[in-house]
Amino acid sequence: MVFKRAFLILFSLLFLFLLTGFLYVRHILNLTTIYPNIYIDGIDVGGLSREDAINLLWDNTDKAYLSDYFTLSVKDRQYKIYFSDIDYTPDYEKAAERAYNIGRRGNVAERLKEIWKAWKNRMFITTQMRYNAEKMRKILETIRNETYVEPKDAQISIQNGKTDIKPHEPGFSVDVNRSLEKIDYLLVNRIWEDAELYSEEILPGVTTQMVENIGYRLGEFATAFNPDNEPRVHNIKTACSKINQVLLLPGEEFSMDKTLGARTEQNGYRIAKVIVNNEPVDGLGGGICQVTSTLYNSVLLSGLEVLERRNHTLPPSYIEPGRDATISQGYIDFRFRNNTDYAILIEAKTSGNRVTVTIWGRKPEVKTTTRIRTRIIEILEPEGAEYVTDKSLKPGEEKVVREAKPGCKVEVYRDILDSSGNVIKTEKISVDTYLPQKKKIIRGTGIN
Repeated sequence: MVFKRAFLILFSLLFLFLLTGFLYVRHILNLTTIYPNIYIDGIDVGGLSREDAINLLWDNTDKAYLSDYFTLSVKDRQYKIYFSDIDYTPDYEKAAERAYNIGRRGNVAERLKEIWKAWKNRMFITTQMRYNAEKMRKILETIRNETYVEPKDAQISIQNGKTDIKPHEPGFSVDVNRSLEKIDYLLVNRIWEDAELYSEEILPGVTTQMVENIGYRLGEFATAFNPDNEPRVHNIKTACSKINQVLLLPGEEFSMDKTLGARTEQNGYRIAKVIVNNEPVDGLGGGICQVTSTLYNSVLLSGLEVLERRNHTLPPSYIEPGRDATISQGYIDFRFRNNTDYAILIEAKTSGNRVTVTIWGRKPEVKTTTRIRTRIIEILEPEGAEYVTDKSLKPGEEKVVREAKPGCKVEVYRDILDSSGNVIKTEKISVDTYLPQKKKIIRGTGIN
């Protein structure tokens, strides 16, 4: 009986102990304040709510640092960045959140272990800093704009086979994103030291290496003109000046229409004969088709890729049928692509009564020769005659103003020859048609 009573007493005491322990643990785990012995920046915040901890920290903050600054360096320039200009402040909200979360992670055993560790040994949290990243970015962008150096393309010109190269000049720019990452690390971790901004060298679109090997004549062609036709000669020279020294990088396209610009007097062109509806008439820019045709043949001889080309309706006098290229502003263009792996240069000039266009490039590893062949496959005879009335002539009186001229169809081929003169490749370039011209007769009516 005594044993039974003793057992009940012992069991009751054990039960009360466990119940008390359970209630205490429950109380500890359900606390809404920061656990004891946790410090932020050396200040005890144990037993405080997050809000009270934040207020306590702000009350003990020395705000003198706001008048301080750090220095950013780039090239030979330095910039003072005041902390107040970027809203640089301690991130007490995050620090208080970290303190509050101690003892609130994991299962019950893990939580109790962390709470006991803090109570026994103290736990210290260092507040990280925060700043207005957008304001910092704008400051860096301003520095970038002030120190930016525009890169300059390499310049190349070839006159009569003599090459002149002006080397490129690299540009300079602050790397805003990388610099911001560096500054972010320093500021957040309170490393208040001067920082060298990241920068990058900017290469221009045309470097010296791209043009230094240009000096080999890939293709050259020349046509003759009448030096006494001053307006036409003027237009030929103007067109040459527009395309002279044009550089094309690998893959770039050339448009004759765009390069020549508007065919206006303000753009340097004069009135000369052009062909419209199979008739020579006065028009601005007469003569530029001869430069276009000369360029077209130089392109063919250089082995470049022709993208757009159209022949005249009537065969011009300055070149054989099949080898001409006409052009009309906004309507008909001559275009080609630099399909080589290196840059090429166009040289266009006049001398005496000749216009010459040369395509310069890099010397090929295997030297070949290009030959252009034409073959008339059909003659197109004119049918009938064209009559035009004229009141100044007597009735029945007739006057021939143009004799009939046949047209033709022409095939054009490009042969590639090796160093021994053997044809290694033949390519059909085009099949062109030139219209016949009827005899033109003026017939008098005698009626004024």
